[in-house]
Amino acid sequence: MKDLMKYVMISTVISCMMMNTVAMTTNNRVLLGSVLVASALAASNYGDYIFSPLELATLTTVVLVLNFPRKESSESCTAPGYTADTVLGCYRLYFNEPKSNTDARQQCANDGGRLLLLNSEAEYDRVKSLIDENSLSGVWLQGLKSSTSSPWLADNGDPLPYLGPNYIDYPPPPTLGFFQNSRGETGGEEITSPAPFFCEI
Repeated sequence: MKDLMKYVMISTVISCMMMNTVAMTTNNRVLLGSVLVASALAASNYGDYIFSPLELATLTTVVLVLNFPRKESSESCTAPGYTADTVLGCYRLYFNEPKSNTDARQQCANDGGRLLLLNSEAEYDRVKSLIDENSLSGVWLQGLKSSTSSPWLADNGDPLPYLGPNYIDYPPPPTLGFFQNSRGETGGEEITSPAPFFCEI
């Protein structure tokens, strides 16, 4: 019976690793990791099987690999006009058709994505270089602020993870969109102002 349970666990691990490609393109790694753990625990519970330290280490490693955050791979960046980038993931820069913040967000949604969310200094630097390369005055990025005292919020309602090294907190009008200009400054801009923008999928 113990050998049978061991084979069940091995087949579960292998099948989950085979589904890792699906997980990377659908952001369901957490779900697959949970299925893996639940299957292994079920095998252990019903067969009175006790995992060896090596088997526990293998299971833990597989779960961590499945759930490790990563940007989209180039194979999954197939939307028309989008580019796979090692820093920004799957993105598109709309620079020939400036839009208001509201219209820019709608364009990204029509593409199946959202305005680009800055998560780190590396992403900030990459956006800055693309602004410079295309001689732009600035771009819309993900983030809205509705009052002086309110925080910058991402589309999911969480505070923005990164504001940039040159963030300037201008007194806002009723609603601001998050903006990065050609001088590398980040901050707010009136959402009705037309500007180029980054989308990400």
